[in-house]
Amino acid sequence: MTAVCDWLRAEELESICEGIPGHINLPLFAGRVLEDDLSVEAANGLFEAFTGKNGDSLPESLDLLLSDLNGPGDMEPMKEAARKKGWKTVSWPLVPGEVELELHCWSDGERYLAFFHDLAPHLFHSRLLLMKNRFLELINVYDVKGMIPQMLLELVEHLGVDWAGIFVWDGAREHWVLSLEEANPAEFGQEEQRSALTFARDLSEAMDGPCGHRFGGLVIQDGSQWWLPWKEGSEDWEPLMSGAGFESLFAGVLLTGANPALLLCLSRIPGKFARINRDVLESLWPVFLSSAERNRAVEGITRLFTRDPGSGLYARSMMHQIMKVEMDRARRYRYPLSAISVRVSNMGIIREKGGAEAVAETVRLLSREVLKNLRNVDIGGLAGEGEIVLLLPHTPMEGAAVVSGRIRERTAEITPYRDLPLDTEVRATVMSEECGSPEDLLSELGLA
Repeated sequence: MTAVCDWLRAEELESICEGIPGHINLPLFAGRVLEDDLSVEAANGLFEAFTGKNGDSLPESLDLLLSDLNGPGDMEPMKEAARKKGWKTVSWPLVPGEVELELHCWSDGERYLAFFHDLAPHLFHSRLLLMKNRFLELINVYDVKGMIPQMLLELVEHLGVDWAGIFVWDGAREHWVLSLEEANPAEFGQEEQRSALTFARDLSEAMDGPCGHRFGGLVIQDGSQWWLPWKEGSEDWEPLMSGAGFESLFAGVLLTGANPALLLCLSRIPGKFARINRDVLESLWPVFLSSAERNRAVEGITRLFTRDPGSGLYARSMMHQIMKVEMDRARRYRYPLSAISVRVSNMGIIREKGGAEAVAETVRLLSREVLKNLRNVDIGGLAGEGEIVLLLPHTPMEGAAVVSGRIRERTAEITPYRDLPLDTEVRATVMSEECGSPEDLLSELGLA
């Protein structure tokens, strides 16, 4: 501290704060305003500890003095404050998400005195307390199956994550399947190449390791986590992240074994997964792990809703529940939800000809062709015997018409018996504001 007080006396600036620097227990430094930078000519021990430099290295430019900080530092708020005369207080995100400062600065236009308070620990504690309270509320309201999607929603709403989803490994089809997702409503307006879903699928389909044992740059093993606070550290993924507009990424393995699962979070803000949110998420990580394990024990995270074993489609009763969830979500985030129905109109003839086995085989053949035309985010389920309903989130009527046309062409070639081709009816619709329930949507598809 003596160095700062001596510098003030030498510069005849003792009167600006009447001995206050001797009582400031915060990083404090002083120097001159240069044309393009600030020189640092005096500092206290706390500032030297913060920068990792000692007094022998002074003076040097502020840019160089803080160059060892972890992450891209922005010196402009400090430089701007030092060029304005008098006292001022500014919020200074020196390293976004990593070092958040409250800066107090005095300047006469040529010389400056500044000290700051590191707000990062306070932001961490406030966010962790908020998330802890929210998670406790969820535990009291939801069972484990309902809690998992709500936890994703909390990440979006309270940690500022732009998109969060859980992927599970489908061993039968040998690829990663998006099981659950929550997103900032602004994400639904992104064009396809900048869509979070497109970027997440590109990560999941990266063939840089044994299928099921890697996800993008993440090894699927207990404890694996992949933190990218800034896209500059994403190496091979940097062009893809830049193209999609994402600045930070987190992925962590929830489950291993035959059906591994992982959580993926994306943000368009640099530093979103730096120290502050990283510490919060790591503190909450055991809750995600235990919830995933409990869900696997109860039902299995890859079977959040019961599926028909023959077709792989969601069973009729469960599909009704899924439709309600997806319709509520589309209304809440105001994105288009399209639906397609595929109905075998001559199923009665097939039953007469081959019985229940022929019906089951027909549904299996039909579902296989239908599933080939779906994205990871699309949902398919049974609505009745020989009736399939598909939900296409974030898809307007034009997109549904394209998909239904493809399905119509593919199903026309299916023949359970050589002399008996399938007679299928394919319809498409988009959920309207008047469509209040799954029954209303099914009625528009002719499946009421």
